[in-house]
Amino acid sequence: MNLFKKLFRRKKSKALVKETTESDSRNTSATEQSWKHDLVVAFVQEWNNHDFESAKKLVSTDFVVVFVAADNMELEYQDFAAEVNKIFDAFPDFAFKYESIEEQADGAVVLRNLIPHGHHTAKPYAFGPCPPIEPSGQYVENSPETLYFHFNDSKISKQVVHAQGEMTGPPGIYTQLGGFPAL
Repeated sequence: MNLFKKLFRRKKSKALVKETTESDSRNTSATEQSWKHDLVVAFVQEWNNHDFESAKKLVSTDFVVVFVAADNMELEYQDFAAEVNKIFDAFPDFAFKYESIEEQADGAVVLRNLIPHGHHTAKPYAFGPCPPIEPSGQYVENSPETLYFHFNDSKISKQVVHAQGEMTGPPGIYTQLGGFPAL
């Protein structure tokens, strides 16, 4: 989303983000598939628990999140966690539901149709330099995203986010609260 890119200028990925598509028929060992799947499940669970420190233990020291829709903008873990923490402060029940998690033949794990959602009941919420919006109890549910997780040394090293609609990320939340006109 271009709005996200404009409001949060961060370094862009130097490497091209590999467009990972549907799984092919190549099999991986059940043991390898299990630990990667379990690691992604644990990572999402720690985020649902709003436990950044436990989630940080599951990622490599050079972990990055890449936002494909924002021209492959990269955020390091601390920057990403700081942005998500603003959401958690405003939405105490904010959580991530998803459809499925499966390992790709190339070793990446895909999490399909992640949908962030929650009620705005705590602190005012602001996105970037935009004015804060007071809590109203409003429920927000962002458009789905597909996430691709890559690994290094038994930890998550990269999370690639493919937005599947306009109402994604902090701009989607802010728009649903009335902060921006509908995109």
